[in-house]
Order: sequence, then C-alpha cells, then structure tokens
Amino acid sequence: MTDSIDPNRIIPLERDVDVHLIPSGERVTLLKGEPVRITQALGGTYTIVCNGNMFQLAGEDADALGHAPEPDTASEADSEDELEGEFRESVIWDQLKTCYDPEIPINIVDLGLIYDCTILNATKPGKKKKNCPY
Repeated sequence: MTDSIDPNRIIPLERDVDVHLIPSGERVTLLKGEPVRITQALGGTYTIVCNGNMFQLAGEDADALGHAPEPDTASEADSEDELEGEFRESVIWDQLKTCYDPEIPINIVDLGLIYDCTILNATKPGKKKKNCPY
C-alpha cells in the first residue's frame, strides 16, 4: 500500500476490476478507464470513490489503480500450522483488526464497533459436527 494518498487525485482504472459497493457489499465491476479517487489504503484493501459511490477494492487488484498487486492476507493463513492445533481467540481479534471503516483509517476493533467475542463452537476448519449448518 502506498503511504501517501491524495484523495483529490483522479485515477483512470487500468483494467476492468471487481469491487464491493460500500456499505451493501454488492459485488460490481468497474470498467477500464473509469475515473476513481483513492480515499484510503489500509488492511490489505483500498477504498475508492467512483461516480459518487464508495467501493472496496482488494489489494490483489491494486494493479487496476496502477499500484503493485498485494496478496490477500485476510483470507490466507500465514502458514499451515495456524490451521492446526488449539483454537485461539487472539487469531479472531487479529483478523478483526484488519477490517477498517471505509471512511476513516481506524480498524473496527479500535473504533469500538466490536467489543466482545464469544466462541460458541471451536471446531477445526473443514470439520463439521453432524447436523451443524456452519
């Protein structure tokens, strides 16, 4: 991610790119050449504005903005070892801290939007109990 972002700078998209509309999360495609402004680059994503709408763009698609693509760290474990062993609540909190409010550069935990984490069922990924929908 770039350290200095000029929210007034208009950038034409370099390719078609899938983004998520804020706040609904609806997935849409912005087309090559559409003018966008980057308002924030935090937590492995970019918040951009296009035609009066705010969107979230994944770091792996940063090349559409003229930046180097970044791996999607939020969906990948740092190593296979993290998926093995005992469940840790700290991993959940660490992941929640990678989610940023799209309008201000503060993660949702530090902003106070998440204040409790209750673990109901700590099964290993891919292992479901019989009749469990999750």
